[in-house]
Formats: sequence, structure tokens, C-alpha cells
Amino acid sequence: MRRLVLDTNVVVSALLFDGPPAALVRLVVEGELVSLTSPSLLAELQRVLVSKFQYPPSLAELAVTEWRALSEHVEPTVTLAVVAQDPSDNRVLECAVSAHAEAIVSGDKHLLALKSFRGIPILSPHAFLAQRR
Repeated sequence: MRRLVLDTNVVVSALLFDGPPAALVRLVVEGELVSLTSPSLLAELQRVLVSKFQYPPSLAELAVTEWRALSEHVEPTVTLAVVAQDPSDNRVLECAVSAHAEAIVSGDKHLLALKSFRGIPILSPHAFLAQRR
């Protein structure tokens, strides 16, 4: 079973739309994939749902609680400063490295530009699903 970090943008897309991000979350729900998350990624999910998508705080908290329950919780053991353009992207890398993830799935251009980090491939949702077949 593949262990991966789904970037916040993938989780949000899965909540709002159908498509590859939603397919990935369904695979997590079905136990086909293991989602890895951290306190900072969960906090970002809460913040993005409320500030960018006007979720009521209680509904955002429910979404975060559900995602936490579906995911393996990781306390990062490293602090990284790899992506200067968007420091929050470093939290994704920290989670993946600390949890020995097999992949990072993101729609973020800064992370995707890296292609991999410390041997961990960084793929779009579509690319991850395509190589999984």
C-alpha cells in the first residue's frame, strides 16, 4: 500500500470537485492508499477552507477532523527551507521526509517543479493515477 502526502490543494479540490483529486481521496477512504498528514498541513486545510472558500468554521473543522481520521498523523522531525517562493510548501516536504512517504501529490507549481525531493517523487494527481495503473 502506497504511503503519500496529499498537498492541501489536492484535498481541497477533492472536497469541491470531482476528478483526479477526488479519485485519490476515494482510494484513501477505500484503504488502497495511506494518506500522511501533519499538524501544519491540517491547520492549512482549515485556514484555506475558511479564508479562500468561505466554509463556515464549524464545517471546515468537520472536514479537517474527517481528514485527520482518514490519515496517518506525522510529527515532522525535520525543518526545511527548500521552496523560498512559498514557504508553506516546505511543510509538505517536511511531512513527506519525516514519514518516509513514497510520493507527494500536489497541484502546486513550486513543488511540481522539483519533480522529486530526497528520492520522493512529486506528482500531479493525474500523473500519480496514470502511473498507478
